Amino acid sequence: MLVLIVAQTVAFPLQTVAGPKQARSERTLQRLLDAAEVLIEEKGHGAVSIPEIARRAHSSVGGFYARFRDKNELLRALEERHFIEVWQRLEALADARRWENVSTAHVVEAAVTELVSVTRERRRLIAAFLVSAIQDPVIREGGLRFRRRVEERIRALLLPRRDEMDHPDPALAIDLAVQTAFALMNHHVLIEKTEAAGRPVSDDDLRRELTTMFLRYVGIVPRRHARKRRR
Repeated sequence: MLVLIVAQTVAFPLQTVAGPKQARSERTLQRLLDAAEVLIEEKGHGAVSIPEIARRAHSSVGGFYARFRDKNELLRALEERHFIEVWQRLEALADARRWENVSTAHVVEAAVTELVSVTRERRRLIAAFLVSAIQDPVIREGGLRFRRRVEERIRALLLPRRDEMDHPDPALAIDLAVQTAFALMNHHVLIEKTEAAGRPVSDDDLRRELTTMFLRYVGIVPRRHARKRRR
């Protein structure tokens, strides 16, 4: 059973942007963020100009600069909004009640599927965050903070099943497995493809192999291997 959480763009206060005082100003802000995100996914961050963002948002260059000093400040707001939206998806996915009487392998498979799905949906946006994080400590710390929250959430979901894990330190193994999955998907985003065994690796391949890698590292036998052992 795989559970995919539908992506939604939600309006909420952002710490990286001064809060709009009027509903109209809030709508303009959301249009600017939406337009920038769409354009980045279409063309890549470096190819998108501020006038282009303003036109797509049915705003003005002055309206843009009333909210952001430059494209980097815009990117900080996009990163914050992205992480809030993805966190909402993770919270829905990681609700322990939905996984009662479901195998740990299925839980891990669903989490990995969600990671691959988000990465595919927002590849160029995530690439913009990763490239900017090299020089912008705000974006870098935002990414690290989010990854730590994901580790904590996945750890809370899986540690009650520690009896199924052969690894001597399940908490350490879960965190490192999450970090490994993030690292591979970040590489996939930056290089625009992953190759192994002399061929491109598809999203389905990534999902399957990352799931197996995660389960093996924490010491859980994947379902298909468990069936083979019982024969």
